[in-house]
Amino acid sequence: MALNIGEKYIIAISRHPPSVRSGALDFDGDPSGVRLLWGQSKSMAPIISCVIPVYNDRLHLPRAIKSALDQRSDVQVVLVDDGSTDGSGEFALEMAREDRRIVALSLPTNRGQGFARNIGVAAAHAPYVTFLDQDDEHVSGWYDHAIEALQANPQFAAVRGDIELMEVPAELNIRQSDPRRLAMVNSTVWNMVMRKVVYHALGGSPTAAAFRTREGAEDIAVVVALKQYFKVAMTECVATRHYVKAGGATAYFLRRTRLVGNSFEFTEPTTGEQTGALDRALSEFHAEAAANVETLRGQLKPKFAGFRALLAGASFRLLKKISGRQHSPL
Repeated sequence: MALNIGEKYIIAISRHPPSVRSGALDFDGDPSGVRLLWGQSKSMAPIISCVIPVYNDRLHLPRAIKSALDQRSDVQVVLVDDGSTDGSGEFALEMAREDRRIVALSLPTNRGQGFARNIGVAAAHAPYVTFLDQDDEHVSGWYDHAIEALQANPQFAAVRGDIELMEVPAELNIRQSDPRRLAMVNSTVWNMVMRKVVYHALGGSPTAAAFRTREGAEDIAVVVALKQYFKVAMTECVATRHYVKAGGATAYFLRRTRLVGNSFEFTEPTTGEQTGALDRALSEFHAEAAANVETLRGQLKPKFAGFRALLAGASFRLLKKISGRQHSPL
């Protein structure tokens, strides 16, 4: 069985899981130019894989990598260089050579954050995955907290943590009670840990041109689909320190919104919103996610006699158990 993760790129999640071999990612025989710069031995068994897309931020990348590696010894960090020109790709290779917990991958051309995340998850060996922007950091203890929560609560597909906003430009100062802050907490993927099979089931992150904008809409697409088909737990544990760049997606969001009572409204529509391109891309992505989830459910329905029927039935019940439209506190 294979599920679509955008364009022609396919992740097989049952008989032949994605693997790193022979210096290239195996995409059903179509590496599509992706190069494995350096990778760890498959004898290591990480519990969680942190995927970090890399693009022209050599200065802050070490902080992000360190914050993930310091979480626990059985972590895997997957660095996906998305066509950097400032030496970030070379630095990722250097880091991977020094620490066997790091895998470094290189894309021949810049393809966007969603594409890089999908490539990174394909190389991930762990049952749990998380994402981190190259200029942010995961807070100490977050992985332990999230993994413990998911292991103790198999009905949840993912767990979401709180965020700390760092270095916010003075003109964009945002209070803890600001509703826009809560909107950020609930619409990003870099403060979540999820089961890898669930990410595959959704079809990964969208890669269409409409999502390659400074609004960061690919995060919203994944979060909406995740909450549509699976149960997500919310925890007060702080997951991520998010550094707000003056020209970044968060700053842009704050600049084009204003408070209205206990809520907020947008004051400046984007080009994608004005033309309807973003709505169309979101609809297409969510239709693919729905088809992928149904495909997986169909594959897991009991079809065989004896032990295989019992195994298929158990898998189907597990998927059904974590499926739902719930966002609950732990």
